[in-house]
Amino acid sequence: MRHILRDLEWGIVFVIITLVLFLIISWLTIQPVIATVTETEIAPGQIHCRSEQVLTDDAGHKWQIMFFTEVDSPDVTSLNLRLSGLYSSANIESQKPLIVSTDHKRYAATDLFLENPPLPSIGQYNLKNIFPRLSLSDLSLEIPLENDTTANLNIPQSLVEEWLQVSDKNYHSFPKLPYTFQFLC
Repeated sequence: MRHILRDLEWGIVFVIITLVLFLIISWLTIQPVIATVTETEIAPGQIHCRSEQVLTDDAGHKWQIMFFTEVDSPDVTSLNLRLSGLYSSANIESQKPLIVSTDHKRYAATDLFLENPPLPSIGQYNLKNIFPRLSLSDLSLEIPLENDTTANLNIPQSLVEEWLQVSDKNYHSFPKLPYTFQFLC
């Protein structure tokens, strides 16, 4: 009987040591997921800059949030917010405005896909006139859904900071020099 108890004690110790090692290894190897601001030149002098993340609203629907800008040097032409309901869990009512709320102010943005959205779960809003006026500490979105309901998304401060990076990009487009020169004499 003592043999069995001693083997059981060693088994328990082995399991505890294994779990501790596993936790230490996972803590050292897991990197926090930080979304980054990406830039793409889509045409000479035209830059597409974006921040992309997935958030869950208060009803449990997952939303892909993309804040992006298209730049025709040197002026920003748009600051767009695209909301995509993942897994078609929620359909956006494109006839109603998106409400962007801060501490004490509310702003309405019209869906750019008002007439013909690519999918019923996608909406896109130009925030160029709204974004500079926002107090960005407590930012939330009220997404109009079908059946007169709304989805409420609280935007974390880290995502707001990425949006600021996207909107504050200082674009200086310099003409690209050709790789070869030809001299005519």
